[in-house]
Amino acid sequence: MTAARNWRIPPRSFSAFLAQALPRWLQAPRNDRPTTRPAQLEHGIDGRPGILQTAGLAAQQIGIQSIYLILPGLVGAQFGLLPLDVLNFVSLSVVALALTGLLQVLTRGPIGSGYPIAAIPSPVFVAVYLAAASSASLEMVSIAAALTGLIGMLLAGTLRRLQKVIPPEVAGVVVLLIGVSLLPRAFASTGTTPEPAAVTVVTLLGMMAVALSGGRLARFAVLVGAVAGTLVAVPYGIGLSDGSMLREAPWFALPSPSLPAFGGLDPGMLPAFMVALFASFASWTGDLVAFQRAADGSWRRPDTPPIRRGLLAYSAAFGLSALGGAMPAGSSSACVGLSIATRVLARRVAIWGSVALLLLACCPKLLALLLELPEPVEAAMLLYVCCFMIATGCQLMGARMLDARRTFTVGLGLALGLATLLNVPVLEQLLPPMLKAPVTAGALIAILLNLVTAPLVAQRATFTIRPGAGMNQALLDEVEALGGRWGARRETMSRIGHALLELEELLAERGEGEIRVQASYATDQIFVSAAWDGAPLPKPSLRPDAADLEGSETAQQAFALWLATRNAETVEQRVRPGGGAEPRLTFAD
Repeated sequence: MTAARNWRIPPRSFSAFLAQALPRWLQAPRNDRPTTRPAQLEHGIDGRPGILQTAGLAAQQIGIQSIYLILPGLVGAQFGLLPLDVLNFVSLSVVALALTGLLQVLTRGPIGSGYPIAAIPSPVFVAVYLAAASSASLEMVSIAAALTGLIGMLLAGTLRRLQKVIPPEVAGVVVLLIGVSLLPRAFASTGTTPEPAAVTVVTLLGMMAVALSGGRLARFAVLVGAVAGTLVAVPYGIGLSDGSMLREAPWFALPSPSLPAFGGLDPGMLPAFMVALFASFASWTGDLVAFQRAADGSWRRPDTPPIRRGLLAYSAAFGLSALGGAMPAGSSSACVGLSIATRVLARRVAIWGSVALLLLACCPKLLALLLELPEPVEAAMLLYVCCFMIATGCQLMGARMLDARRTFTVGLGLALGLATLLNVPVLEQLLPPMLKAPVTAGALIAILLNLVTAPLVAQRATFTIRPGAGMNQALLDEVEALGGRWGARRETMSRIGHALLELEELLAERGEGEIRVQASYATDQIFVSAAWDGAPLPKPSLRPDAADLEGSETAQQAFALWLATRNAETVEQRVRPGGGAEPRLTFAD
């Protein structure tokens, strides 16, 4: 009877399992902002799709993740590992993907956003690993990566300050240079004769055709193209290896951890790792915000606590993976997009996928099959990934308005990064080895320029609107100039310009001759106030109706004020002590 009393029923869910397995301080409840499930979602974060649907969605996520397993294989080969050692490195990296996903879906305690975001081997750090391969062992690089994960955990609590160090345009420079830095390796794999190059072109065109078709297979364009390219290459023996890895790989084997060289830390590696960490924070934050926005029907602005815990989870998984000798992982924008497209954001999918990855890590034969692709096919896969990374970098650089200061930051960062890729003699002589990679050199100069020139930008601005001929264009020019100096989003400044134009027209009809505008910039908000000497305006209409345009003067003004302020987050109006009125608007950026 006593034994029966102490027996515990196996937990039915991952959360229940953690409740039994983790200490209480890791199960502290959270006070995140309440959310509303969007109507278009089939399953929200807490949803429980059926077994078959969950299995199918998890398989899709793993399909996307498997595309990037070429990256740890590439890194292992660059460090001169033997074929089976490369395979073990890939197996450990698959375990790192599962660990990262499981930490991210935690719903209690200080770690994990609670969002089911699948992970991939971090493309941002591939360039750093490849640059270090010529002067250090994998064990030495692993200890630098583990230390980077620890630093990331410390920095996760300073999210707002990090956004000032790595604004979107600097993150764009980093991401673009990462894509560019992989191009030499991709083109080298096309071979020196026309046949391998032709296989690369055919494979890449196949991937593009499937991706552009828009059908169900579009999400698996890389896998479909890789299979087609392999079927073309194998009969002709183009770019094939000797197959020794596939023959020697066992069907079942537990990954063997490789401890880092704790006494072999090279401080010269840390600048490159820190630059890549900052870029990763920008990428991880973007994916967390995108998922948060998709999961909340009442979303207005980012909810910081889950994002901070998400960054902490990525950093913790990063450090633990490096300590185990694996390639660290990061978020997958493609998997976030897939979850949103399928309208299923359930944690259950990520948990099942992570368990499947753990099983896959114990089957070296299947992993070897993925790594034994012909070199021209690998080249096409790398080119495909590079295209998206370069395009993503361009989007980040253009996400916010650029003034002369930010233009120099972006331009000089790209110039120096590309110069290292072109082996400019002066840079070869002056730069230390770890700064000769495009990512580290270009990103470092962009970060430094951003920090050095940031104090030159005033966070507050004051200007006067005087209704009259040509005022509209002058006002829009002033707002655009402010957006460039602050690096604000173009749509945000467009809303502010629209609000001020509507307000100017309304006050001009009342005979006001001067409107004094004050604007100030915060990390994700812009505050605007407009003051005049006349009587205050009525409150904006709560339920605007077109009939108000033919109603009383007060109703018309309330409708006009609604038009002016409808895109603002908050609207307040106060009567100034010395006379006159001053509405205050807050815009999310």
